Amino acid sequence: MKHINKAIFTLSALAVSVSAHSLELRLGHTGAPTHHYQTISEEFAKEVNDKTNGELTVVVYPSDQLGNQLESTEGVMIGTHDMVLSSDTVLSNWFPDMAVLNLPFLLNSGSDYLKVVNSEVGKHLESQVETQGAVVLGWWENGIRHVTNSKKPIEKPEDLKGLKIRVPEGEIYVDTFKALGAGPTVLSFGELYSALQLKTVDGQENPVAHIVTQNFNEVQDYASKTGHIHMGSPLLINKGLLERIPEEHRNTLVEVARSFGQKHVTLVEELEAKQWKELEEKGMKINEVDTAPFRMSVQSVYDKTESKVTPGLISKVEALLGN
Repeated sequence: MKHINKAIFTLSALAVSVSAHSLELRLGHTGAPTHHYQTISEEFAKEVNDKTNGELTVVVYPSDQLGNQLESTEGVMIGTHDMVLSSDTVLSNWFPDMAVLNLPFLLNSGSDYLKVVNSEVGKHLESQVETQGAVVLGWWENGIRHVTNSKKPIEKPEDLKGLKIRVPEGEIYVDTFKALGAGPTVLSFGELYSALQLKTVDGQENPVAHIVTQNFNEVQDYASKTGHIHMGSPLLINKGLLERIPEEHRNTLVEVARSFGQKHVTLVEELEAKQWKELEEKGMKINEVDTAPFRMSVQSVYDKTESKVTPGLISKVEALLGN
């Protein structure tokens, strides 16, 4: 079952399944069952279950079974969904400041990401999310994004000229690929494989885990390690729901979720080398990229973002990273 009718997600039906001694939470994510989203979510669910003696359980739904990421994120805010592994990109549609986490070539690793979100900048972003009815339980990982396409290796910005590249629902991605000369096309993740197969778009950009687990190698010949944008995956829960969980279990849920940020980053780092090798073995042509010319091409993205976010926010992030 790929999608479920949103009409069934009433607060009474979904927000929390309650018996005399137990609570059940539903956690949705966009990754395939073989993606690290599923791995880390299942580990999280097990630890929550163990530490609450089975009185608080988390049931994980992969592959957008509870709705796509944008729908599920909005659902958590309004109380029709329990929890979602969202993205800073999706959240930037409501909170422009979140876009600083996606500025091209600013965050270059999971460690950079954790350094920023575990600072005052992260607290600032969390407070914004709470104004819309959701709570960031933990800052989890997606990874560094790279370009794939069906036509040629991408070695310099000029190679992107004229290519239709699918990007997620975030303005900063559109701006970045326009600055690099490509034709960005916004599509939901669930539509992407078909769009590549039908050649509605020429290429896409994602961390290597998605390239592998979505079998994009079947419809894309080239993968270029552009490493252009980092995307994080904040774990969200509906604020009202969190407040209704008994305090002891609520504290456990928050503590476990927070601790899994570093665990998720480590997991992704351990998987990446194996996943690139797997793609190569499947016949994908992979090339390294000198990112310096790409970095020079995206200054306009910084200028535009600077005008839309809290004054000084980009400088704070740069200072945290020693830039």
